[in-house]
Amino acid sequence: MRIVFRVEGDPNIGLGHVMRCLALAQSLISSGHTAVFLMSKSSQSFCQNRFDWVGDILPLITNEAQDEASWVQLQCIELKADWLVLDGYQFTQGYRQALVTHHYRLAIFDDINNSGNLYADVVINGVSNGGALNYQATAPHAQLAVGKGYQVLRQEFLQLPDRSWSRRRGLTLMFGGSDPHNLTLSVLEALAKYHVAIPITVITGAAYRNLNELSKFIASCDLPVTHYHDCHTMADVLANSCLALSAAGGSQFELLACATPAILLVVADNQKRASEEAKKQGWCQVLNHQEQTSEQLVKHCLALWGDADALFSMHQHAMKQAVIDGAKAIGELMSKITSSTESNL
Repeated sequence: MRIVFRVEGDPNIGLGHVMRCLALAQSLISSGHTAVFLMSKSSQSFCQNRFDWVGDILPLITNEAQDEASWVQLQCIELKADWLVLDGYQFTQGYRQALVTHHYRLAIFDDINNSGNLYADVVINGVSNGGALNYQATAPHAQLAVGKGYQVLRQEFLQLPDRSWSRRRGLTLMFGGSDPHNLTLSVLEALAKYHVAIPITVITGAAYRNLNELSKFIASCDLPVTHYHDCHTMADVLANSCLALSAAGGSQFELLACATPAILLVVADNQKRASEEAKKQGWCQVLNHQEQTSEQLVKHCLALWGDADALFSMHQHAMKQAVIDGAKAIGELMSKITSSTESNL
């Protein structure tokens, strides 16, 4: 199959959409398929620097005489695409409708089903309770790749050799690819007031805007900090962490795969449903960014850090959850639909 992805990632929208498309593309390519990404130049710079990037990238080129959806459709037709995968909140109902054609099928990554008719042949949502979102109303003819069996993980999280508790050291802080609220710096500043001796690993994403300010603070504080910017070995870092303080979202599936106890901080409405489901599994706690100051967050974190039994119990709960290759399941579903279409021609 030839699969085209339309997705963006930058400091304003973060990198979560790009990362889950990359995870699906990695799986598809490992199964012998072809992937092409259509994205703006501002997004390309974050992607092409990754050593695990797969698929060709074509720059988004539009003009006043041709709207974006028409251009995307034309590219898919010229590339003889079997599928177009769309991921992003900026793609409206009208945009999706304009992409409908018999030349290819449309797959949509969705989180909360609040943007009208999806016009999709496949809807992808890896949240455990995603089936309660009434996709029958917005995508009545679609195949549903919905539920925890369709959680997508990059290949590095499917090849972990060791998730044991004994190897783990330290606290990891990570607040997404762009960290728009600059929680990284404010949480570190709050930690510094306690003069903690905990080994701290700080991970900032490629779209993080406050790198110079953060670097200066790390150099001047007395915290034992190791900082990775645009980290390409996330699985290894997380599998060596006793506790992670993390933005909710796609990162929670990575934390679960690494069996890493976590405090998930909800920073966007679309993260609430998945985070509450994760909390029920017993391996994480969930807090709301709008209800917590950085000092309160740090107090909560340090209290949990001081409870070794609770951390180990959270780790054990995570270990009981299967690491699911949802991307492979999605690829198999897309292949089945493509084969069925071809056999009917």
